[in-house]
Amino acid sequence: MAAVAAGGPAAGPSSSTSCQSPLAGVEATLEKKLLTVTNTMDGIQGLSSWILDNKKHYSSIVKHWLKCMRKSSIPHRLNLFYVANDVIQNCKRKNAIIFRDAFSEVLVDAGALVRYSHMTLTCGDSE
Repeated sequence: MAAVAAGGPAAGPSSSTSCQSPLAGVEATLEKKLLTVTNTMDGIQGLSSWILDNKKHYSSIVKHWLKCMRKSSIPHRLNLFYVANDVIQNCKRKNAIIFRDAFSEVLVDAGALVRYSHMTLTCGDSE
């Protein structure tokens, strides 16, 4: 009976973490990282490496990147471009070439966000 009681609480925390999908955890972490990345080599390369390590969530990562571009100030948008550039340059080496195609679909829109500073999050972007 004591062995069952000792095993019971250990099962509790692991079952509560299984309720949260892996994607939800990645998205929460990504959101924080994208909004706080600094204009330093370590900051940009660190986030780029994290993104490449989470390549199975590439579609969600790129969507969140564009969403953060729309919400950010112009200087921070440039930081996010630096991150995308680093991801694209290193994706082949990290066997994550899918990022090249995924970013190619959003870079034109993202470029307009830097060029036209008045552009922000629009109604269609609430995904």
